[in-house]
Order: sequence, then C-alpha cells, then structure tokens
Amino acid sequence: QDLYRKVRSILNKLTPQKFDTLIQQVHDLSIDTEEKLKGCIKLIFEKAIGEPSYSIAYAQMAKSLNNLRVHMDEQPSETVTFRKLLLNQCQKEFEKDKLEEIDLEKMTLQIEQSTSEKEKLQLTEAKQQAENVAKRRSIGNIRFIGELYKLKMLTDNIMFECINRLLKYSNDEDNVECLCRLLITIGFDLDNANPLSKQRLNQTFEELKSISYSKSISSRIKFMIQDVLELRENDWVPRREDTQPKLIEQIHKEA
Repeated sequence: QDLYRKVRSILNKLTPQKFDTLIQQVHDLSIDTEEKLKGCIKLIFEKAIGEPSYSIAYAQMAKSLNNLRVHMDEQPSETVTFRKLLLNQCQKEFEKDKLEEIDLEKMTLQIEQSTSEKEKLQLTEAKQQAENVAKRRSIGNIRFIGELYKLKMLTDNIMFECINRLLKYSNDEDNVECLCRLLITIGFDLDNANPLSKQRLNQTFEELKSISYSKSISSRIKFMIQDVLELRENDWVPRREDTQPKLIEQIHKEA
C-alpha cells in the first residue's frame, strides 16, 4: 500500500537532523483508519526491533504520534488512540516471544527423535538460526519498550510486568540478558519514579544477585549482572557513553 511505502521511506531516512521535518511528513499522511494506524505502528516496531541502536529515535517518533486518534473499524462511533494500539503491539511482541519458545522446543524434540545424522545436523543448524533471530528480536523489543517508558508512554506497572516475566523464565540465559539490557535502559527512571517502584526494583536486584550465584549460569551472564549491579551502585552513571549511530544508513551497512 502507498501509505506504508511512504512510512517505510520516512523511517529509513530518520536522523536527529531531519527528525522534525520527517515527523511532519508522517503527520501529513492520511492515517485515518484503525487498520492504517495499526499498520504504521507495526512498521515502527519492526524498524525499532531490527535496529535497536536507533530505538531512541523510533520511540521519539512514536511519542510524536501519541495523540493521534482514529475511529474504530468495528465500532465507527468509537475512537481508539495511537497509545492504546501501541500497548496492544507491545503485548503481541511478548506473545510472539512465547510462540517462538514453543517452536524451538518442537525443533529440539525433532532433533532428538531423528534417526538420520544428516537430518539431525540440518535441524540443529535451522534451530540455531531460529534461536539467533528470536534473541535479536527479544533484545530489540525490550530496548524499544524501555525507550517508550522513558518517554512516559508506558507505565511503571507495565515495566515491572516485563521484568517479572523475564525473571520467571530466568533459567533461560537469553531472558537474563534481556533483563540486564532493560535495566540498563530504564533503571535510573524506575529508581527515581516513586518509593514503591524503588522498593520493587530493590526486590528485582535481590533476585538478580541470586541468579548470579547460580552454578548453572555462564560467566558471560554473571559479568553482565555484575555490570548492572555496579551501574546502580554508581547512581546509573555508565563508565562509558552508549554511542548512538548518526545515520540509519550506517546501520544498514553494518547489518
């Protein structure tokens, strides 16, 4: 569709220097139905997840569309906001993570049941590739959700739901890595939001410490947890600045 082609083109050009001009171009587009708005949100999500180092810019774009309101497809007399549809998309991404976990479990079972060494090798390679894709998506999704929270588009409660879900499945190291990355993104804001959030964050950090003592966890994840613990002790001031790419084109070249 022409609308989605234009949105993709704008997203590909998104840089801090061109931000205001490109945002105005999005506002000038005819995004006047629920279906169109959902489609645009999905495109923003896909770009943010695929290019996590630029998630701040995509989150800012989402923020600029926050007040957009359209009539609902099934109930034309009612309206739905960009923010509501964005929350739905966040939920869908988490559900997608669960489905990917189920698919990977099925692939593991297929490998175990296979009697052919050649087939086992092919299935193992396919599973490894699927795991890498799933991991990249999870990390991209978590980072984008974190940036949306920092822009006050998501609540403390939603963030703790994400944190608790990752802790619940902490036997999977990918989830612990995602949690560490999320805390690096939003830890300062949660720590300073209100006394209840600080208290809940204290509990999160106690659980993280417990995970780091586990003998089954890899050294890489232990060091990652240690970095997050030290970051909080240092009032969330990183030892080095997280560099942001200047141009989207650079990311495409590196990918």
